[in-house]
Amino acid sequence: MLQFEESDKTFIRRNLENADALLSGSSLGNVLDALFDLIEEKGYAPPHYYDYNDFGRKAQRVYDSVYYLNTQK
Repeated sequence: MLQFEESDKTFIRRNLENADALLSGSSLGNVLDALFDLIEEKGYAPPHYYDYNDFGRKAQRVYDSVYYLNTQK
């Protein structure tokens, strides 16, 4: 079973359509892939789309948190 902070769960539920399946699943890769795709879609600031916008920074923090919680032994 994957580990999540409550704030990470809240973010995932608000922003991903398949949140329940991701949160109850056992695949870290699926969660991280979904977060990566979300960052790619909504996470960059115009005009050049090189840097994160506020949403992208928050999504990256969730990504990092989920990764860290599930890879530390």
